[in-house]
Amino acid sequence: MASRIWIPGVEADGARRRVMRGGLALALAAMSRGAWPLSVKTRAIFGDDGYPPVVYLQQGRPQGFLVDVLRRSEAHLHDRFDIQLMPWKRAYVLALRGQGGLIGVSRNQERETLFDFSRPVYNDDIRVVVLKGKAFPFRDLKDLQGRRIGGVSGASYGEQVDAAIRDGVILVDRDIGQVSRLRKLLAGHLDAAFIGNGELGLGWLMSSNAELRLHRDEFELLPKPLTSDPLHLAFLKSMQEREFLDAFDRATKELGLQV
Repeated sequence: MASRIWIPGVEADGARRRVMRGGLALALAAMSRGAWPLSVKTRAIFGDDGYPPVVYLQQGRPQGFLVDVLRRSEAHLHDRFDIQLMPWKRAYVLALRGQGGLIGVSRNQERETLFDFSRPVYNDDIRVVVLKGKAFPFRDLKDLQGRRIGGVSGASYGEQVDAAIRDGVILVDRDIGQVSRLRKLLAGHLDAAFIGNGELGLGWLMSSNAELRLHRDEFELLPKPLTSDPLHLAFLKSMQEREFLDAFDRATKELGLQV
């Protein structure tokens, strides 16, 4: 057998080349199976825990139309959403601190300076609910003047309604959830209440709460909507998520999830 001449570094280099070739072969095989690893980013998304059927907690799990939008878009974006639902005011504060995005948020002049927004993903039909026998004509916001109205803490109801509240035209008693609002209405502490998602939202609240179910026939919606409020996904501008929001818009558009 011919004698081998050992040259320092040659065998080591050859071994490294064989390892590199083997690693490349494995990587190409993974690509052919569609298993090429992707860089997945997890984004915290905050939202309301009590706004059924749009977004809410059920047995500790996020549910609702907006949650479905986020989950379905994940596959297109190759990103993951850590959805955390809580009272709206707290969710809004966390988003203001730049700790995550905010789902189900409407746009107004103040928020435009703070947040980058997606295109609308849901059109919220805000209605006025009263007790039967206590309905009143409602044509414009002046018809709500002098009445005590229930509304959610930290919420915007659009520029016109927000301005009427700010100017004292409408007196709004703020709370953290729609169930407590309807209880106040039943107890006579309110003259009317703002409720989200129209007849569907009111029906959902009736079916989801045992106390309200007993009084299902004691509520009625005034015919004219208060406002139609487009809802968005938003991030604080300092988080620099505009590029991601553009990708989110493309994904929801392809999935037919935008309004």
